[in-house]
Amino acid sequence: MINYDAKTLRGMFGKPILPTIPISLKEISLEAQRLAGKLSISGVQPKLSVRLDGDKLVPVERDGQFILKPQTQEFAELPQNEYLCMQMGKRFGLNTADFLLLELADGSPAYLVKRFDRRKKGRKIEKLHCEDMQQILGGRDKYVGSHEQIAQAIRNYCTFAPLELQRLFDLTVFNFVIGNGDAHKKNFSLLTTEDKVSLSPVYDLVSSRLVIREEADELALTLNGRRNRIARGDFAVFASRLEIAADYTEKKLSQLLSLREDFHGMIAASMLSPTLRERLAGIVAERMDRLNG
Repeated sequence: MINYDAKTLRGMFGKPILPTIPISLKEISLEAQRLAGKLSISGVQPKLSVRLDGDKLVPVERDGQFILKPQTQEFAELPQNEYLCMQMGKRFGLNTADFLLLELADGSPAYLVKRFDRRKKGRKIEKLHCEDMQQILGGRDKYVGSHEQIAQAIRNYCTFAPLELQRLFDLTVFNFVIGNGDAHKKNFSLLTTEDKVSLSPVYDLVSSRLVIREEADELALTLNGRRNRIARGDFAVFASRLEIAADYTEKKLSQLLSLREDFHGMIAASMLSPTLRERLAGIVAERMDRLNG
């Protein structure tokens, strides 16, 4: 189990405690089906809505404060994968949701993320308005669309669009570097608070290329009209279309490239198995080489 510092725990739970999860991996799928009637995350990874009850995280039908994602039989070490990718995204400076890697009652790992569309107000849980890009842009298929369409939605609805477009650029280039070919329209959301509409904190960062070696596309949504053979020039064109200054683009690409050794160290120290650590390091190195090209 990871030893989290008091600041991290307080940010996650409001107090410096590490809650237990009195449920096993086997029980999670059954509980998820009972509460939701179907499996989530494309029918592969069950996820459970939970809230803090004393020093325990317990499943709930409503007013959940966190989403719990366990290991799956289909994709190896998914909780460790997502935890590591979120750590790397945070290191790059992305505005991530709060997250931890915990153990279930049977000792198996599970990824826990704090809901950014919920906040505690006294004893009640207040729901914030949040819409993902599948809801905003429409269409039947969450994989049909482009990053440019997301950018246009940001221009249309966000209070400080230029800032949010920079955040979109940062997230898109980071997804490319970690091999996240599953960042579809439901992985980008707009969050409404009292005074503004903005891109939500980043969530669902995972290296899909790591677990789906035969994955067809490098990006789930098109960038500069393509999903594959992405290169540095495509991000330059994308930034230009977002009306992001060239010096900002160069600065962020240089910053990301400068993190090569940091990312290598984070991967080596992660809870992934040696085989997956080596494979992910190779994915990141190859993508960074292309960005450096």
